[in-house]
Amino acid sequence: MTQARHAEKHALYETAVQQPIVVIGFIEEIFAQMIGREPLVLREDFCGTAYLSSTWVRSRPDRKAVGVDIDAKVLRYAQRHHRKPLGDAAGRLTLVESDVLACRARADVLASLNFSHCIYKTRDAMVKYLTHARRRLADDGVMILDIYGGPDAQEPCLDKRRFGDFVYEWEQQSFDPITADVVNHIHFRFPDGSARERAFTYRWRLWTLPELREMLEQAGFTQLHICFESEDGYIEEPTAGAADAWVAYLIAYG
Repeated sequence: MTQARHAEKHALYETAVQQPIVVIGFIEEIFAQMIGREPLVLREDFCGTAYLSSTWVRSRPDRKAVGVDIDAKVLRYAQRHHRKPLGDAAGRLTLVESDVLACRARADVLASLNFSHCIYKTRDAMVKYLTHARRRLADDGVMILDIYGGPDAQEPCLDKRRFGDFVYEWEQQSFDPITADVVNHIHFRFPDGSARERAFTYRWRLWTLPELREMLEQAGFTQLHICFESEDGYIEEPTAGAADAWVAYLIAYG
């Protein structure tokens, strides 16, 4: 059996893409600086394997999480690999198979990460989601969502990174300058020459920071902070956004 055939694509994705401990530290810092209390309930929209949600539950014995995803198959993976291993703490993690717009679970923090909200390709659809998200927050709750951009985000490219015994590839296949629609793929390659081609495919709209800011305001949020990923962590200097490629996090509340 080849390495690619043996590998589980969700586990590879978690290793290459996600850093839940870092995200949780970021959330804690946001609440300490902006809200002044400890966040206890996380809602993870488009949760996939619920890696962030399960790590949130592990982080403190008084924390709860709700992971929401429409994909029953990936939620079964989440149940098997992340919720069940929590043991007695599993009762503090709820997995909900649902369109995020139909889920009414409330939280201190609502996270939509890995650009998942970019499935909404029209302003009306995105504002509807953001409005729903705001209504599902506690009175002093916070929404966190991310976006990528920069000139390189509009060019076909193949970014490769090695993680242990596999190579992660992010392929930007196409960008439509009229609609801002993008098609991206994730591939995994292994030392024996085998590969998981197009393990994941994304068909999104690449929203800009000004557009997202306007839509968050339209959804009713009154406070917004923007941070950029950097080698020094999350920084707020606008010059960080001048890079050819960047990832930004929008923190909305109020």
